[in-house]
Amino acid sequence: MKNSCIPEIVLVNTQIPENLGATARAMLNFNLKNLRVVSPFFELSNEKIIPLSAGAGSVIKNIKKFVVFEDSVKDLNILIATTNRLRSVKKKEITFEKLNKIILNSNNKVGIIFGPEKSGLENEHLSICDYYLKINSNPKFSSLNLSHAVSIVAYELWSRNLSKKSLSSKRKKKSDLQATKGELSNFLLILQEHLEENGFFSVLERKKILVQKIRNIFTKLELTSRDISTLLGIIKNLIKNK
Repeated sequence: MKNSCIPEIVLVNTQIPENLGATARAMLNFNLKNLRVVSPFFELSNEKIIPLSAGAGSVIKNIKKFVVFEDSVKDLNILIATTNRLRSVKKKEITFEKLNKIILNSNNKVGIIFGPEKSGLENEHLSICDYYLKINSNPKFSSLNLSHAVSIVAYELWSRNLSKKSLSSKRKKKSDLQATKGELSNFLLILQEHLEENGFFSVLERKKILVQKIRNIFTKLELTSRDISTLLGIIKNLIKNK
């Protein structure tokens, strides 16, 4: 299997070093090797990580570390948020079956996002994600340990033929790929700047909520790179003709 087809696991603000080690172990159990971390609450040299990885040092060694969430996903096309708590930012739910089809049948780079142990992903993270993935569990006790959640997701993908060496030939053309999150973020930043210039965010206290809503709207559209270029052209034209 080509490495680019294997999804990236992204851990946001992980609080417990042992969970990072156990996550690496779970990933390698099911042939997931691409791990990114965003501002963990500890150094990657923490002595508690390696023992819990139980031989998955290759995953630990190749971790990509980021300070800002947007930077960690800017080269990815599709983001899947894992959450058991639905917040104010509404997302389309995705099943393991559909997720597996996305991974196997397109060239889109997929990231599966896991939040911190205490609180999970926040609205600012969810607003840039395309779907949310929920692991069904006891509704009266649904909180899962971080590494256990990664284990379940990794197993579900593995059991649905992610372990096969050959991928489906039904691949999308490059021009039909979903825009990367970096392209989308760049467009949204330009849009936000012009909205600010025109007084759209008149109530500063609501600016953060409005920005999240705008990001969520455009994420739902599954825009391609060509779509982003068209939207930027529209903005440029509107400014020129003011």
